Amino acid sequence: MESLFLLKLNKIINCNSRLSSSRVKPSIISRIRYLLNHYWLGSKLLYQNYKSVQEIRKKDVNSLTRIDKIGFEQFRYDIRVGGPFVLLFSIPIIGYSAPIIALIAPKYLPSTLIMPKQKVKFLKDDASSSSLIIDSLIEFSQRKYNYENIHGIISIMEFINQVSNSSDRFKEIISSIPLYSSLFNKYVSLSSIDRKHLLRIHKSVLHSSFIADYMLTNYSIENYIEKWEYRILIDDKQLKQLTNFDKLSQYELVLSLYNRGLYLHLNDMGKVLEYQQINNLYKFEKKKFDILNEIIEIDENIINDWKELLYKWIQIHDKLSKSNRISTSFLVHIGALLSKE
Repeated sequence: MESLFLLKLNKIINCNSRLSSSRVKPSIISRIRYLLNHYWLGSKLLYQNYKSVQEIRKKDVNSLTRIDKIGFEQFRYDIRVGGPFVLLFSIPIIGYSAPIIALIAPKYLPSTLIMPKQKVKFLKDDASSSSLIIDSLIEFSQRKYNYENIHGIISIMEFINQVSNSSDRFKEIISSIPLYSSLFNKYVSLSSIDRKHLLRIHKSVLHSSFIADYMLTNYSIENYIEKWEYRILIDDKQLKQLTNFDKLSQYELVLSLYNRGLYLHLNDMGKVLEYQQINNLYKFEKKKFDILNEIIEIDENIINDWKELLYKWIQIHDKLSKSNRISTSFLVHIGALLSKE
C-alpha cells in the first residue's frame, strides 16, 4: 500500500509541476475536450451527491455532523447554479453549443468537484496553514526539551530541518514517509505539548483534513480503511457546541484530538485521563491533599468511562494498524512540507 501511495503521489507531483511550470497554452480543441470531460465527471458527481443527500435526509436532525450539513448546502448550491445550465444543454439546438458554453462558463461545475489547478491551490493553502504547526513544534521542542536528556525529539527535529533545507522537498518527504511517521508517533507526547500548540492543531485540522481526505480519496487507500469518516468526525457533535476553542481546557483539547483519531498514543491517553480523574476529586480549586495521608477514591463512573474510551481507542487503532501504515498524525503535519517557500 505504501508503494501505491508513493506511486500516486509521484503522479500528482509531476502533474502539479507541469501545471505550474508549463508556458505552452493548450489548444482550443484540447481545452474543449478537457472541460467537457470535467462536465461529464461533474454530472456523475452530482448524481452521487444526490444519493448522499438522500441518505442524509433519513438521519435525525440532531445527529447530523458538520460534514453532513456542508454536503447538503453544497448540493443545494450546485442545483441552484448548475440546474439552469443543464436545462440549457437539453434544448435541441442550443445543446450543440455546449463546447462554446463550456469554454466561457467552467465555474458551473459541482462545487465538490475539484479540478487539478484547484488541487494545487488547496495544497498550497493547506501548507501555509500547517506550517504554523511545524513552527510551533520547533518552538516547543527548543523550549521544553533538554537535548542531552531526551534524545527522541532530536531525530524529529533533524528530520524537519533536513526536509526544510532540502532542494527537493517532494523527493525528501516521499523517501522518508515511514521514518517520519514512526518518529512522530513514538516520541511526541501529546499530553506534554503545551496548550498553544494544541490550539494551532485544532485551528488547522480542517485544512489538514483536506490533505488526508484528498490522498485517501484519490489514491484508493480508502478501500483498505473501514469507516474513514468515523476517525475525523467522531467529535463533530461536541465541537458544534464548543466553537470557541480558546475556552477549551488542556484536557478537552487533548481528548478531542484523540476522539478524532489523531495522535493515537495509548500511554499518553492514559496519563491524560488519569489527570482528569484526579481533578474530578477536587471539590475546590485551592484544596490541597497529602498523597501519603489521603486515599484517592475514584468514582466508578469515571473508571468505566475511562475503560470505554480506551476500548474505543484499541478498536480504532487495531483497524488502522492492519490496514493503513500512514498515520493520521503524519497526515496532519505533512502539509507544511508539501510546497517550497
